[in-house]
Amino acid sequence: MSDLVPHFEGCLVGVMVGDSLGSWVENASPQLVAHRYPTDAELYALRPGAYGSTTEMTVALAESLLAHPEFDGAHFAARLLARYHDVRGYGQGTTLALSRLRAGVSWQEAGAAQAGRGCYGNAAAARSAAVGLVHHGDVATLRWIAEEAAGITHTHSHGAEGAVVLALGVAIALDARGGELSPQGFFETIAGEVQVREYRSHLEMAASLSERRAAPAVIVERLGNNQTALGSVVTALLCFAGHADSFADAAAAALRLGGNASAIVAMTLALSGAHLGIDGIPPAWIEGLESSEISFPSMQRLARSLARL
Repeated sequence: MSDLVPHFEGCLVGVMVGDSLGSWVENASPQLVAHRYPTDAELYALRPGAYGSTTEMTVALAESLLAHPEFDGAHFAARLLARYHDVRGYGQGTTLALSRLRAGVSWQEAGAAQAGRGCYGNAAAARSAAVGLVHHGDVATLRWIAEEAAGITHTHSHGAEGAVVLALGVAIALDARGGELSPQGFFETIAGEVQVREYRSHLEMAASLSERRAAPAVIVERLGNNQTALGSVVTALLCFAGHADSFADAAAAALRLGGNASAIVAMTLALSGAHLGIDGIPPAWIEGLESSEISFPSMQRLARSLARL
């Protein structure tokens, strides 16, 4: 357990750091980011802003898994509602599902497809880090819980599979803690587990881009930097895998993409924190975190409790 604690801490705190840093470049193009921050040193100097919906939902899922490691949908739905604040920037699909929960719709039906199409955004993926932590040793259980937890708000196959992919990435990053991580092996392992063809194609593309050290504009063109799960989850995996030995460099790589930065940087740093541990996070970024309902100490406590399961 003692070996896992700093990595659980690094993962959950990494989500909060990434969510908070991403606000500086949210919706910007890679070109605009490059203009504003010509050097990585200027990105390293950023101070975290306010945390957003990704942090709130990540905490809700971690709290629910702490109470019910094998997953309880009703409990998770209640935690989502308890943590929800509309000022934190929730997406339209998630907001609709939560409003249905509040109106008494069951957790199994709250995310039901509207106009025949379920939500395929990245919110379910961005909040799924704790699934990878708690179930890193059991891929089948990890997949089932990631899908079930996603389905409360995101029923489209892309949204659900994105949650699985991010949780798998966290599990692999955690299992490789203290050692080198091969980008090619990382992508190949996840590709061997995915069940949605489009994700397999994106993972193959990410492996190619990693070898070529592709520029931010190329990554955005090939993989995306948007609010969809397909257009952001593998992007975050690439930012991490290309800089697996440095939390700050992984953050800079994700920040340089702009777009839906709050989610992409949060996912990137969940992976980096799981791999490197809490000591890999620059102290200035921890010190700059917002301290309100959710804070660095509360994230630490939650992570330590999860590690004891």
